[in-house]
Amino acid sequence: MQNSLARTVVKAPKFTLTTPILKSLHWFKINEPIQYKILYLTFKLLYTTQPPYMYDLISLQTARNTRSSSVVTLARPPSRSSLKNASRSFRYASHYLWNQLNHSFRQPRLDLPLPDSSLLHSHLTCRVSSSPLLSSITPSFFHSKLKTFLFLKSYPP
Repeated sequence: MQNSLARTVVKAPKFTLTTPILKSLHWFKINEPIQYKILYLTFKLLYTTQPPYMYDLISLQTARNTRSSSVVTLARPPSRSSLKNASRSFRYASHYLWNQLNHSFRQPRLDLPLPDSSLLHSHLTCRVSSSPLLSSITPSFFHSKLKTFLFLKSYPP
């Protein structure tokens, strides 16, 4: 459907390759909009810690003394091998996609140490002050960087 629409927009013949057309139109392929929505929602949850029912689906990995411990990493959720579509749920997809992002997307706040995940899930503390992401990474900046990242992933130079 997307390929047919792209050909129609540029008035290309029916059997023209669509990858160059999609690239010229700056359209994502099928999987990237889904990944974008999951990653952007994960970012908003980490940035604002709201809404609580969604924020409780993700948990931060406790800091270790490794090279990648300076970035915000999500902990792997417990395995649910009995559920056929568990890997498609937000809890599992957000962990997988977030941890695959470049380190520049996952920089922690400099004024806060990475808190223990049990503290982050406490409803007694102020959720906004416990946000682990760098305050200079605004939602609009993240949005722009993420779209560029996913576009380059779809259509490598």
